[in-house]
Amino acid sequence: MLGLSIFLGWYQYRGPTPLGPDAPADQPSAARMRATLVELLGDPALKHTTGTAAGEAFLQRLEQKLRGFGVSPQRIEIPFDPERQNRHPRGRIDLLPPDTVLKNLWVTIQGSDPSLAPILVATHHDSCRWGPGAGDAGSAVVALVEHIRFLATTPPVRTTHYLFTDGEEFGLLGAYAIAAQQSLPFARPVFVLNFDARGSRGGIPMFETHSGNHAWVSALIDDMARPKITSSLAVTVYRMLPNATDFNAWHGELGLPGFNYAVIGGAHRYHRPDDTPANLSDRTLQHMGAHLFSMHHAIDRLPADAVQRVQQESTRPAGSAVFFDLYGLTVIHFSERVQTVLALIAVALIGWTCLRQRSRHRWRRLPRHGLNTLLAALVGLAVGLVIHFALLITPWNALKYTPIDLPAGLFTIAASFLAATLLLEWLESRSSAEESNALSDWIWMVTAALGTALALGLPGGGYLLVLPSLVYGLIRGVTANVRLAAWSGWTVAIILDGPLLVLLVQSLGPWRQPLYAVLASLLAVLAMTTWSTRKRKKARPIPKNRPRLARGDA
Repeated sequence: MLGLSIFLGWYQYRGPTPLGPDAPADQPSAARMRATLVELLGDPALKHTTGTAAGEAFLQRLEQKLRGFGVSPQRIEIPFDPERQNRHPRGRIDLLPPDTVLKNLWVTIQGSDPSLAPILVATHHDSCRWGPGAGDAGSAVVALVEHIRFLATTPPVRTTHYLFTDGEEFGLLGAYAIAAQQSLPFARPVFVLNFDARGSRGGIPMFETHSGNHAWVSALIDDMARPKITSSLAVTVYRMLPNATDFNAWHGELGLPGFNYAVIGGAHRYHRPDDTPANLSDRTLQHMGAHLFSMHHAIDRLPADAVQRVQQESTRPAGSAVFFDLYGLTVIHFSERVQTVLALIAVALIGWTCLRQRSRHRWRRLPRHGLNTLLAALVGLAVGLVIHFALLITPWNALKYTPIDLPAGLFTIAASFLAATLLLEWLESRSSAEESNALSDWIWMVTAALGTALALGLPGGGYLLVLPSLVYGLIRGVTANVRLAAWSGWTVAIILDGPLLVLLVQSLGPWRQPLYAVLASLLAVLAMTTWSTRKRKKARPIPKNRPRLARGDA
């Protein structure tokens, strides 16, 4: 079942079916965006780095393309000055050409109601120094161009500003330069949609949002284009990684609410010479455009009183939202407070069941079962280490990301899960049915306790343990059927975990095999509660002193 859930997640997360050049004008077209990308990058595709003649030539081609839609792009040119910016990472800015001027491009589509706060849509137009940047962030540039093409003939309600920033590859320089100005060149936006890329294929997750986001998430998140790929855990994981996008400036410096999108599949082409249009997936282009079209429409259609209500709720200490998608079909969301309450209910339900176990015999054997669980995790870890060292002898051992990131990661999960399951089957084979039932309760009790700890300390990912534990506790309390409760909790767990494992492997890359292995082993422990609670047939004892029939007895 876990394998099926992972497969469904991978299948859905590939992205939508791309549309051709004859797609309706109010829908994005991957074919049109690809043609624009080739037009902007050239054939062969050329890199266009900040402060270079190639960068200026790319910007001029972009301006010419936009003027063809009847809009008037404006430049926001700011000489790079590290004294006036809060962020200028050394090691990268040292590579800037001398006297660099950051050439940001600004396009405005006037709305029908100028009294409403505008919408900001942003990406960066510069490429890295090693490749043409078809994915990073050419895919986002052409998505914005496609949307400008549409709005140029169908004006929105809210004025919409598009920013193509410069110097992002050197440390978000253009965005921070704009944020450092005394005032923005336009009215303060109501919401920002930022687009970037760290790959070349697959669907586009919404992987970052602002703090205190519960009100905005409730209002907008289910308007994402399908597949709706997102998780509040992704926000937590991303903030732990040494990555950054222009969203840092929009939210961190200016305090704007917003959503941040980026492709993460095919990361082996990220910042590489082969980040070309030929290696960029049409599904990725289609999804990038679809997100922009869908989310802009959702924000634009919000009435002024609804926006005011959301903004007022955002100022209250309501906290952030917990959210996750179900195979890209829909997004479930609730507040962190609700998650904490659910976690405590799960602990109370399962804890009461455990406390009712009066048999000292069962309690005495719990340490042995705990040791078995630890051994299973260690065996899974060993499998992960073997695969990790096997990757080190491949030709990709010096790369941060490899062409086999996803297959290698998923193979590690499968192998570790199988190894841990086989070990647990052998170790627990002599347990009685009553002992297995008690063990199931305690495994889910520990899961609920860990879920509560996550809900309090790492709320973005608490739902992964809280919801399965809650389902187990409810079924166990209502029916007293341990196996039904275990299967119910396990089913919820794999629905939540399967697709997320695909995103996790794509996000962290190939060199986290031990982590994937340990996670798979812990999932094997949860899975054990489904098969260890099956009714075990007891052999009928043969009496030692079996009475013999006397002769003549009938």
